[in-house]
Amino acid sequence: MKRVLAIVFIMLCFVVSAKQTDSLSLNKREKNLSTLNSQPSTPKSRYPVIGMWKQNYMVTGFATNKPVSKYTSDIKFQLSVAMRLWSIKGKVDFFATYTQRSLWDIYQESCPFRENSYNPGFWVAWQTRDNLRLLFGIEHESNGLNGEQSRSFNYATVACLYEPFDNWRFGGRAWYGYYDRDNISHYFRYRGVMQLWATFHTRNERVAVTALVNPTVTFAKYNVQVEASWRMAKRGDWLPCLFVQYNYGYGETMLDYNKRHSKIRVGISLMNNKLHLY
Repeated sequence: MKRVLAIVFIMLCFVVSAKQTDSLSLNKREKNLSTLNSQPSTPKSRYPVIGMWKQNYMVTGFATNKPVSKYTSDIKFQLSVAMRLWSIKGKVDFFATYTQRSLWDIYQESCPFRENSYNPGFWVAWQTRDNLRLLFGIEHESNGLNGEQSRSFNYATVACLYEPFDNWRFGGRAWYGYYDRDNISHYFRYRGVMQLWATFHTRNERVAVTALVNPTVTFAKYNVQVEASWRMAKRGDWLPCLFVQYNYGYGETMLDYNKRHSKIRVGISLMNNKLHLY
């Protein structure tokens, strides 16, 4: 009988001890959770891990300074993506970008591509304030051709994005670097070294109009681009937009960088966020 009582007593002690241990562990977990909840959460980056960088679009149109024909009409499309590599407290982001722009003479016989432009880069973005962002990048741009038609440009870029008002965004970028002087003569005279743009958009981001000015290095001539987009559906997650783009000036292609052009094109674009450059 004494052995039975001793065994029962020992079992009761184990049960009480286990309950106390569970209670202590639960209290510890609750304290840890309360401590975690009381700590401020780390701010998230405004850049997605993988997303769009510049405008993504496909448009077709014709020259406005020449007779309309299959030789003055084409298709232009641009694909641009960014991949965030690292983020520091949601304030500083490191990411890689790639943009490809093509001009396609689809209305001519055999539908040749006039030029493809390849533009990889590495960037650092610094969110200094809620409405101000600075970017620093190193980029390469080339048309992938050999011989006399080869065009290549390696340069560093400094950019700024500023949104002082609900309906307005402003941006600018300046670049400088080394280009292939054997095949490109006086490149900066036509392409310039900076861009300035302003975007007006509705509060729901359904309609946006952008005007971009790119002065040449001598400020004697100006390259101008005006574009407008309209999201076809009211849903905020709907991406396709009707897109109109007008270009005037020099430097639309690397191959014909010193030839003046004036073209209007209409097509479809994918709605971009407000973090992209031109």
